Amino acid sequence: MLMKKNIVMMVMAAALLSAFLISCANQSAPGGGPVDTTPPEIILSTHENGQTNVNPRVSIDIRFSKWINIASLANVVSIYPVLPKSFAIRASKNRISIIPVEPLEDNTTYHLVLSTSLKDLRGNAITEPISIVFSTGPELDRGQLSGSIRSLEPLTVPPKVALYWAGDGWNDLWYYYPPRYIVRGDSAGVFSFSHLREGPYRIVAFNDKYRRNRLFPGDVSFTSLQQTINVTSAAQTVRLFPTDSDTAEVKPVVYEPEEEAPDTVAAVVEKAPDAIFEMTFAEPQVMIDQAVRDSLDAIVIPNDTTCYRLNGGADCLEPNERRKWTFSPIGRDETFTVRDSAGTFTFRMIPSSKGTLKWFIDDNDDDKVTIGKLIPWRAPEEFFLVPGILDARGRWEIDGWQVNACE
Repeated sequence: MLMKKNIVMMVMAAALLSAFLISCANQSAPGGGPVDTTPPEIILSTHENGQTNVNPRVSIDIRFSKWINIASLANVVSIYPVLPKSFAIRASKNRISIIPVEPLEDNTTYHLVLSTSLKDLRGNAITEPISIVFSTGPELDRGQLSGSIRSLEPLTVPPKVALYWAGDGWNDLWYYYPPRYIVRGDSAGVFSFSHLREGPYRIVAFNDKYRRNRLFPGDVSFTSLQQTINVTSAAQTVRLFPTDSDTAEVKPVVYEPEEEAPDTVAAVVEKAPDAIFEMTFAEPQVMIDQAVRDSLDAIVIPNDTTCYRLNGGADCLEPNERRKWTFSPIGRDETFTVRDSAGTFTFRMIPSSKGTLKWFIDDNDDDKVTIGKLIPWRAPEEFFLVPGILDARGRWEIDGWQVNACE
């Protein structure tokens, strides 16, 4: 009887132990209490931001203020420059360990980035990417670069900006490999790099729709006016403009010229000094005396739907013979383009409407903004979207409208 009782007690103890182990193995948010909306924060890290002389063989251990949702760790951690054989991640409770497969390089500055996909057990994500910069050498790299993205359309998501080392032997296909550095721009497209290795780089911004921290062919993308940017310790600013990231080359379409129509003048009679010209036309013609034509040209028919003249400019602009201005009436498909004159624009006889204004450097003289191309590389055309709305009023002649056309 005593033996049976002991056996029953042992079975019950084993069951309780199994239940405890199972509850520990399954992550779940604690129930009850007020709703928790606080994101996790780093409270301790073996590698601190700005730290130097880091042991290249030591794993990176980070402790957070809250338990981490292990399922959220996929594609959360990035290390730049990219490690040749990547790294492993171990997680438990409020801790994660990042273990490089091979030791880090000596005398190298590394950027550890935790993306906003990192969440706690309540589903609260960190609001901004966490960046930890450290070096396995005695000092951090000092290169820096900042800039902004100019888009013809509103940015729907904050883009990512990638830098690719462009030393000897550059291949354009490297645009589609993991970059050396990457940062996320803000909602306005402004970005900043720090602690970069000094030297030549290619730069591309893109919408990371696959969340892989790399460019894919066909992604919405932007690049600089210069093919290569030399990064130094001195502060510098770069602007990025729309570019084509597709690898397929566009084949030119060749049109055969149509046969020219016959001249409307059928014959010209022999001309003699002080003689009257005589011409025979294929169709009846209406001949108007030049004095009458001049008087007709001077007549302006009042029209409430037409703005007679819209003139303005920006004192901050330097002269550029290739600059053009475009006025785009809101709600209409048509646009109106004029050449710049010493930083000013003059539109004549345009529809009376509210619209937007931009200037651009028309390198190929096709009266529109031409985007760049990565493969083969072609520089985009520079442009600037003037903030605000211009009102081209009907039957008005508007002169001297000063606009904010520079950053």
